[in-house]
Amino acid sequence: MSSPAHAIYSSTLSLSLQGHEFKPQYDVQLILNKTAQSLLLCSAACNQNPSCRIFDYDSSSHRCRLFEADLANGAIIAVASQTSIVGSVILSA
Repeated sequence: MSSPAHAIYSSTLSLSLQGHEFKPQYDVQLILNKTAQSLLLCSAACNQNPSCRIFDYDSSSHRCRLFEADLANGAIIAVASQTSIVGSVILSA
């Protein structure tokens, strides 16, 4: 029997409608603010970071933000930019 640290997990991504950003409850929940050339690369960066549960991506500025928060610790909010989208990573064993 393997330990939880060596268990196999799968992840599912859930995306919001365009025109939304994630607003964390606390600023410290922002793990990383980086540039990514696509939504797919931003979501992959979140998926590869064990602490990341939520990310948002703006396709016009290529801004990718990774958060350790989830929807219990923040909110998806509507913004003026229609190029911004929020994604969440759902892990299952």
